[in-house]
Amino acid sequence: MTTKLKTKKQHAEVFYQKLGYLFYSIAYADRKVSEPEKSTMLSMIVEDWLSLDETTDPYGTDSAYQIHILFDFLTEKGFDSENAYVIFERYFKNHMEVFDDDIIDRIFHTAERIAQSLNGRNKSEVLALTRLHLLLGKEKHLV
Repeated sequence: MTTKLKTKKQHAEVFYQKLGYLFYSIAYADRKVSEPEKSTMLSMIVEDWLSLDETTDPYGTDSAYQIHILFDFLTEKGFDSENAYVIFERYFKNHMEVFDDDIIDRIFHTAERIAQSLNGRNKSEVLALTRLHLLLGKEKHLV
């Protein structure tokens, strides 16, 4: 995975925050976020997202951790998974140029791992993943 995020520093933070909405919507598709899903989310940031670019927030923390910050915030608030998905969907449709094949592959990898983290995928998560695959237009990734 060698593609680097093609955005400016301030846009990188927003990009990662929108991914936080997306991954939360996958985890919360069944109306609960488990500890294994939270743990998987954090490990996927390290595995899939830290290498994407070198942007940092004002405190020197890698911007990719915005995914985790938003994910935790939404979990704490019990944010609606549909609304979270719609926020990501709107962002995706308005910034499609950011989503090259490498980023889409990373998104699918992270989303699949979150859905698998607690006893495999359930029906709600399968539906959420299928919806994501249709949005991103990558038939090769269909569930």
